[in-house]
Amino acid sequence: MPLPPAPSLTPAFLERLARALGVTRVARVTGLDRAGVEVAAAVRPGGYVLQVCNGKGLELQAASAGALLETAELWAAETVPLERLVWGTLERLEAQGHTVWSADTLGTRGGVVVPRLWSRQVRCAWREAAELHSGRPVLVPAQAVYCPPSGAPALGPMSVQWTSNGSGAHPERSRALLHALLEATERDQLARILPDGWTEEVLRARLLRSGGLEQGAPRTAALASALRQRGFDVHLFDLSPGTRTPGAVALPVGGAMLVDRDQGPVPLAAGYACGLGRDQALLGALLEAAQSRLTDIHGAREDVAAADREASLALAAACAEVRPRRAVQSMPDLSDEVSSPEEAVREVLTRLAKAGFPRAAAVELEAPLPGLHVVRVVVPGLRVSELL
Repeated sequence: MPLPPAPSLTPAFLERLARALGVTRVARVTGLDRAGVEVAAAVRPGGYVLQVCNGKGLELQAASAGALLETAELWAAETVPLERLVWGTLERLEAQGHTVWSADTLGTRGGVVVPRLWSRQVRCAWREAAELHSGRPVLVPAQAVYCPPSGAPALGPMSVQWTSNGSGAHPERSRALLHALLEATERDQLARILPDGWTEEVLRARLLRSGGLEQGAPRTAALASALRQRGFDVHLFDLSPGTRTPGAVALPVGGAMLVDRDQGPVPLAAGYACGLGRDQALLGALLEAAQSRLTDIHGAREDVAAADREASLALAAACAEVRPRRAVQSMPDLSDEVSSPEEAVREVLTRLAKAGFPRAAAVELEAPLPGLHVVRVVVPGLRVSELL
């Protein structure tokens, strides 16, 4: 069974959150597409990273909550509390007794993109995080945590690439942390199983049979059936790396492709998700694919480029030719092993450590209003897939 829904995301709370974030409108864009999946777009005119964030769900409130929580993650990345920064060189901070994680080890949080601007002797800003296994403080480069707006104080030589990967926001800290850990794990596992993107070998090996889906992933099966009735072909994939793959975390990672049989303006959309159970992962991937369609349709996301139509049609045709061999029951599933977000966080951390990632830390970011937690996780060694 999936974790119980969070009672704290009430309409009143979401309304207060929207005002605090400077969101002027949460638009229901569901009707722009025939897929029927609820998608909401939160519009934040003053946003620096993005001015529009999308959310999806089986109900409108879930979609609206997703859009606002993603907006909160970006708001926190743009909001730099100067009094919480520590300045110095890696060499000096270590000499003072601090535990410091260098930018070239971060994995999920940035990475060195200008090597000549990074060394143990470069003075820059650092941010304290809490190591998740021990609770001990650790310093990480602030550039890997924040994306300050133009005109904000510099954090040091711009040598580190910022990414939103590994972010989470929620009134319950454990749920924010779980979301961040699952997102970071998803991007890493995709980088391992799809290093060259979608290939014929991956399609043949990873496409799931429809038989057994109703028993193994009933919520996913119900949504897939509804989408097929609306004129779409649905292809689901087990993208969980096997035990022989270095770095396999033993969590279910789902992939989904939504193909428009009419070959309209968006002939194919893909989605990915990591979850505690196979149904959660596959449903999340399918919802993400539907949201991806609407992101292209409403056209308000400034970070999304037009897809290659011919490549999309070729990929759709390749999926249709594959005879699926993989059963949904082959995917990892620990949904029955955890009963709370706190237990889920501990289990994910345990599996990360067993996979070769024993270090993990969380940065507590500023929140736009009391009662909301915004966190960033740092897991050295994890990779970041570029697939959208």
